[in-house]
Amino acid sequence: MTAEPGIDFPETREPVDVQAASRGDALTSFVESSGDGEIVVSVAVDRSGRRVRLEAGEDLQLVWKGPEGLRARPVQLLEVILGDEPTWRLKPVGPAARGQRRNAVRSPLSLPVEIALGQSQVIGETVDVSEAGLRVLLTPATGSRTTHEAPEDGDAAAPAAEAPRPEIGAVLDLVLAVNEQQAPIRSKVEVVRTHPRTDRLLELSVRFIGLPEGEEDRIRARVFTELRLLRSRGAI
Repeated sequence: MTAEPGIDFPETREPVDVQAASRGDALTSFVESSGDGEIVVSVAVDRSGRRVRLEAGEDLQLVWKGPEGLRARPVQLLEVILGDEPTWRLKPVGPAARGQRRNAVRSPLSLPVEIALGQSQVIGETVDVSEAGLRVLLTPATGSRTTHEAPEDGDAAAPAAEAPRPEIGAVLDLVLAVNEQQAPIRSKVEVVRTHPRTDRLLELSVRFIGLPEGEEDRIRARVFTELRLLRSRGAI
């Protein structure tokens, strides 16, 4: 049976997840050339965008987005090819099969987001995005009323109350606009980290709670689209 691109091996120029036996973090790479006998990818980067160092002989698994879902294939690192854009030569050591997520690939992305803090709806934007969670930048003052009644005509408008700052572990309601063509994603999220700032902005890292697989796929597709764009610009 003839091997099919996208099903038996990832297609050229596509981003792939790289799962290394010696590491537990999420790595991302791009396919430079691909076939059933050999796959060449860019040296993988970690979440911070730094290239990782692996030795020849390392067992890896590539995970990519196929025509009908995630696909995965075990490979072995044959050679590290140095240069301005270093690459890995990989040899498939088993057949492709249905892929499973182990780590979520993250990309810098600025997307509109809205989070409920107390009785306030706070609008902001994402700093980076993955199917597992987000880093968001919010303005604590909402600029709108919450539970207060609207003023009578002629009365001065009351100043907007500042939204409360959540603690780690707080569960919040979030609305994320992934793209303009589809309805926004609505999900519960948990605050996993707060980032100190010197201004009045609020920066949080949150993880999704109970996000359906279809919504994960939407976010993942948006993240990979952004990674392709950054790659084409030479930013990664």
